[in-house]
Amino acid sequence: MTYKTLGDLSINLKGEYGIGASSCPLRVDYPRYIRITDISDDGRYCPEPAVSIDPLEYPDYAKYYLRENDIVFARTGASTGRNYFYDSNDGALVFAGFLIRFSINPNLVNPKYVKYYCQTKGYFDWISSTMTGSTRGNLNAQSYANLKIPMKSTDEQSHIVDSKC
Repeated sequence: MTYKTLGDLSINLKGEYGIGASSCPLRVDYPRYIRITDISDDGRYCPEPAVSIDPLEYPDYAKYYLRENDIVFARTGASTGRNYFYDSNDGALVFAGFLIRFSINPNLVNPKYVKYYCQTKGYFDWISSTMTGSTRGNLNAQSYANLKIPMKSTDEQSHIVDSKC
């Protein structure tokens, strides 16, 4: 079995930290904000309630919008490892500072294959063995970039993705 790291499979070869913004009540004229608490254990966006950020307080917010083939990972606390693969059906989302984004390169791997791998027992075992911090576990962008993903043929990746949809 061959492996590629998450960093190798990403467009910019590394992860990016989200915006360190405070949330405010949801407003239709403000950007929606995704935080660790808005991601379910099985990788769905489940805001309760949905929130925004104030664009006047964070004028550079636009660079934190999630894009097609982006996956974000929780980097701290009991939810370290929780992840969300961006779905445009969830609407435009700006990602929070306790999340790390990797933009998966579709020329190298089926991005949804990465999504499904990051919901496996093997992935969560890696999280448990890699977390640092004695009181509050965490993983940084470099640790996530070093995550080894088992590479399957393009056909096998497509079969895995198709079987999950």
